Amino acid sequence: MKNRMIDNIKLGGFVIGGMIFLIFSLYMIGSNRNLFGSTFTIKTYFHNINGLMVGNNVRYSGIDVGTVKKIEIVNDSTVSVTMLIENDVRKFIKQNAITSVGTDGLMGNKLVNINSVPEAADPVEEGMVLKSLRPVETDEMLRTLNTTNENIAGITDDLQKITQRIKNSKGIWGLLQDTSIARNMEAFASNLNLASKKVVLASDELAILVHRVNQGNGVAGALLTDTTLTRKIKSAVAHIEDASAKTAQISRDISEVMKQMKKGQGAAGAIFTDSTTDRNLRQSITNIEQGTAKFNENMEALKHHFLFRGYFKDQEKQAEKDKAQKGKTEPQPKKP
Repeated sequence: MKNRMIDNIKLGGFVIGGMIFLIFSLYMIGSNRNLFGSTFTIKTYFHNINGLMVGNNVRYSGIDVGTVKKIEIVNDSTVSVTMLIENDVRKFIKQNAITSVGTDGLMGNKLVNINSVPEAADPVEEGMVLKSLRPVETDEMLRTLNTTNENIAGITDDLQKITQRIKNSKGIWGLLQDTSIARNMEAFASNLNLASKKVVLASDELAILVHRVNQGNGVAGALLTDTTLTRKIKSAVAHIEDASAKTAQISRDISEVMKQMKKGQGAAGAIFTDSTTDRNLRQSITNIEQGTAKFNENMEALKHHFLFRGYFKDQEKQAEKDKAQKGKTEPQPKKP
């Protein structure tokens, strides 16, 4: 009888322990899935969830704030993820937050990260849909790495071939070992540096010159900025153009006159081309000279004639008086 009572006590203790363990397990599972706290739900859409499952964690700023409640395939390119979030963090998660699929550690389970954005926004509300980032697919990353490795291998082979050719080429190897080329390159670099400094100095001086010209300093500045001088130059150019036009017209007129004279037209043309007119002119000049000589002889004869002798003497005396009077009125030069 006593042994039976001990067995019953053991059985009752085992049952009570099992119930306590079951209740604790259910509490831990419910607590992990936020079944007993105040929560709200939000949604997001991904192109590829990369193995994310219901029950995985949801993190905000590295802190577990909820779990994945539901995953649904919307179409061939979209997957809907419903998240169960603790109500205490609602005020920290804004409506412009962005979700992404991450990994818990290097090789851990998948989870959803909620990333905040610096711009101000209102807190999220029940059932709101957040924007998402397209996750990096591992297969695609591996394919890219494979292609990169192949390219690197090809480049390595080419470099090896080029290095081998350089070693086998005496000309290139000697060129690389020639120290005079290095000195020439250093001199070239020094000259290039000096030339660049001179170019900078020349550009600075040119900028100063342009600034002075803009301010109206110097002849060039006056020509470019002085409107009065510009108007005078324009007026002078206009006068020169007018004089050039008149000179051209005079040249044309002279040319026309010369053509007429060559043809014998007009008085001048007749004089230069008509031989009879030339002879008449020469004869007239000869007659005028002869007449002038005879007139002078007649005047000399009149001076000695008794009727006009007194008149000419009076004229000579008056001329002498006028000359003497003129000499008195003129100022005498000062003696040194």
